[in-house]
Amino acid sequence: MKKTILKLSAASLGVLAGINQYIDSYVTKTNYHQKLKCYNWEQGDIYYSVNGDGQPLLLIHDLSVFSSENDWTEVAKNLFKTSKVYTLDLIGCGKSDKPAITYTNYLYVQLIRDFIKNVIQEQTNIVASGRSCSFILMADSLNPGLISNVFMINPPTISSLKKQSDKHSKVIKTLFGLPIIGRTCYYIATNRTNTEYYLSEKCFYNPFHMKQYHVKAAYQASHGQKGKGKYLFASLEGNYLNVDITDALRNRTAKTVIIIGNQENGADEIIVSYERINKNIIIRTINNTKHLPQLEAPEDVCTIIKNEIAETETFNNNNQPEQEPYAV
Repeated sequence: MKKTILKLSAASLGVLAGINQYIDSYVTKTNYHQKLKCYNWEQGDIYYSVNGDGQPLLLIHDLSVFSSENDWTEVAKNLFKTSKVYTLDLIGCGKSDKPAITYTNYLYVQLIRDFIKNVIQEQTNIVASGRSCSFILMADSLNPGLISNVFMINPPTISSLKKQSDKHSKVIKTLFGLPIIGRTCYYIATNRTNTEYYLSEKCFYNPFHMKQYHVKAAYQASHGQKGKGKYLFASLEGNYLNVDITDALRNRTAKTVIIIGNQENGADEIIVSYERINKNIIIRTINNTKHLPQLEAPEDVCTIIKNEIAETETFNNNNQPEQEPYAV
């Protein structure tokens, strides 16, 4: 009986492994590396693009296995007419390396610090989306003068960022860490149906604004490197990336702008909670958009960013005090 069970278990694992290999082969093989530059960071290779001239502007996508620098395609085309625009795939995302580690908020704080110091090499404006907003605030708090203007697109609620990992988190991490079963669970969670659901229900207010290339880009971002995105997925689901940003937000004195889609879940709560901590935060609302206005209303996002940066430059040119430059 035991031998039969073992044989059936081995056969089941073999079937799952075969399915996983089929999914890996099904994902379109595109040589992205020819189109992007590579930053050899200590934790893995980071792929990025840079276009335009002027003051540097770093665009950081949402911290999600579905996200990549492709989220900024339309915005970047507009902004690099007036700024030197950098877009990158965060570690664990898109085309960048996806090491088998526990991902934490401070890991991304280190990445942003090192990328600005070693690649951009001067103080920069940053636009961050979703969960990535938290580690931008922490990077600014821990490295004064590193970042100038900060734009946060639909940041998470303050309360959600205070949730900590627990026993449930360890179970998730262990499950997704399994070689065959973990990859199978990850591929189920990120299959094409779930990818379309994530975009249409959580990211776009008007599903007719969602194009097939949005789905394709999100699907490829999550399935690259044979499912190694499962490690970031497990860290996100297990709350390993959460951090209390209260002090960082309260102590920030430079311009901070929240761009929020008026249809974003919990939009009112987000606005009230952030303004309660820092009354100087500027709120800009984009109507008829949800979590990713950079895809749904890119021109409106660009207009806000350009106007706020221009206003800051005018302010600084009038000999007003500005942040101490970051020593690189």
